[in-house]
Amino acid sequence: MLITIDAKSVQSEEGEELVKIIGQAARDKTTKVIIDSVFLGARDRILEKSSLADNQVTSAGLGIIAYPGKTANLRVYPPADSDLVKKADMAYMDSIGNSFILEDYIPSISSSFSKLYNAYGVSNCIIWSSTQYALNIFPLFAVFIGLEPLAAKEVQMLDIYGEAETQTAQATSKSTFIQIFTYLEEKLRPLDFQAFNQFHHGGKVIKQDRMRIKRYISQGVAKGKPISALKTLLQNINH
Repeated sequence: MLITIDAKSVQSEEGEELVKIIGQAARDKTTKVIIDSVFLGARDRILEKSSLADNQVTSAGLGIIAYPGKTANLRVYPPADSDLVKKADMAYMDSIGNSFILEDYIPSISSSFSKLYNAYGVSNCIIWSSTQYALNIFPLFAVFIGLEPLAAKEVQMLDIYGEAETQTAQATSKSTFIQIFTYLEEKLRPLDFQAFNQFHHGGKVIKQDRMRIKRYISQGVAKGKPISALKTLLQNINH
């Protein structure tokens, strides 16, 4: 069972009720659940609210860029047909190569689902450790939300994953995140990646972005970590 509910919705009262219903339906069965809601502690929260067994739940994230072509009205570059894109219910880019990232909490789920996904030959599912996923994905939100590489660096220094996190933080700099963003801009053409981020993080998911940054800040305060750039980012997106 694949749950693709955004982070804000799955943590709402209605979302938690839905998770409980899913838990009731899948409990004590062979059903496996993949949660595609990207936030700190997503899997733990689903386990808690669903009362499912530990070996029934794992986390994942989509690696594609998608938006409603009819309503978003985002600029696209040639050779894309902008008029055709504007008629699309859903426009998407899957040019990075890995459209689905599955965490390896439960090897049996990771192995069986990735084989099923990759058998179609249309796109690719890869398997990452939870640490690898967190260190590569969570800091990037600060860049996507507000082009704040210093805030991304602070996310890397939250000391959630111990030595691996420390080593990654030491090995990256402000220019690292700029290079990643530049790579994505080029790789995702003909989509205008900056325009997409302004649409997506500047409006569509702004509430869950605020929740995400607040959680980072709370984690930093609890551990005595630097969070000044994260606070500035939160202040900017609150306006």
